[in-house]
This record gives sequence, structure tokens and C-alpha cells, in this order.
Amino acid sequence: MTRSIKRRCTTIATLGVTIGMASGAAVSASMAGSRGMPMGTMPKNLPKAGKPIAFEAAQPLIEYSNSAGMRMGHGRRKAVMFEGRNIHIVMVAVEPGSPDQTFEIHRLADPVIAVSAGAKITLTLLNMDYGGTMIHGVVIGKAGPPYKTIVTVPVAGQIAEIPLTMPRTSQSFRTSNYFVGTTTFQAPSSPGRYYYFCQMPGHAKSGMYGQFVVMR
Repeated sequence: MTRSIKRRCTTIATLGVTIGMASGAAVSASMAGSRGMPMGTMPKNLPKAGKPIAFEAAQPLIEYSNSAGMRMGHGRRKAVMFEGRNIHIVMVAVEPGSPDQTFEIHRLADPVIAVSAGAKITLTLLNMDYGGTMIHGVVIGKAGPPYKTIVTVPVAGQIAEIPLTMPRTSQSFRTSNYFVGTTTFQAPSSPGRYYYFCQMPGHAKSGMYGQFVVMR
């Protein structure tokens, strides 16, 4: 384990983010359960917001989302850490087979996301959910749970937002079209804890949120 990873793990533990690490002293043991995977290729030209794409065009995004970053922790308490100054994170809203009203990253539902302070971040949301009210977006800010049915945005300390994105167009996910949203922002220069959540009324209240941690 590199010194940089140790330092970032200690930062997460110090911030009080529970990902199966009780303290900085437990980092080495906990990292035995962490793993990175070879990342899929990120498409050079991302789909335009509001323009539907076929399942074949969505697959590279799914593959990247399922492999990017380093998984940390164990059991139900997990995180995905993204290192570097230029980061691309792909969130999938309700990937088929996942629980309702969740975000998936690295095949984890609503994990803690950890990024470096000051990093340039491109955040992409692929909505794979189905149903008339399964419209999803992403807001990142200081507002944490418990959430009300309607969360007024912008929230305190907001640093990013992807507007509401339509659900897939048919029940069969392989023959459906999908909608994508993307935003680029800079992580705060100081370490801290933020939250990402879906701003569709009732979704954050139902559990569609997670922690977004800025590390040294």
C-alpha cells in the first residue's frame, strides 16, 4: 500500500466516515479488503443531455462505472476512492438488478465517494431506471439526511448539480434508450464531508443519497 493511499485512508477515518475502518491505525488491515480493477475505456465524446442513446452506447459508461476507482472497506460499509487531479466518475441510477432508488458506482449502492481536494471532476449520470416517476438527478452539497420530501436546491455548500434526467424508454433494458447528464466542477480545496443525493421529490427521503468526502 502506497503512502498516498495510507494518507487518504487516514483522512477518511479522521473525518468520521464509516467504511469499515475504526481508525487510522486500522487502515492497513482494512485495506486487505480493498481492491481496484482495470478501468473500462471512458468514451471520448459523452452523450449530450436530453439526447437518448441505445444500450450499446450506454455499455461503455456502465463498464467504466463498474470498474473505476478503488473499493475500500467491507460488508455493507464501503467506499470508492478516486485519486488524481483529473477524475471522471460515472454514477448509474438504479442499474438493473440493484435496489430501487439507489446510485451505483463500482457495483456498490450509494457508496461513500472519496476524491482529492482541488481535483477537477467530471461527473456523469446514466439513468437506467424505468417508470414514469423514476426521473433522477444529482446534487452535491452540505445538506445531509434526514431529507424532507422536497429538497430545495441549491442547498448549503452546493458544489455540483446534474439536472433531472429521464428514465429509460422501455421495460426491456437491452432494447431501451437511455438518458445521460454530465457536469464538471472542482472539488473544494479543503478536506470535508459533503453529500450527494437525488433531487427528485421523495427520492432522497427514501434513501437515494450517499457521502462525498474531499481528502487531502
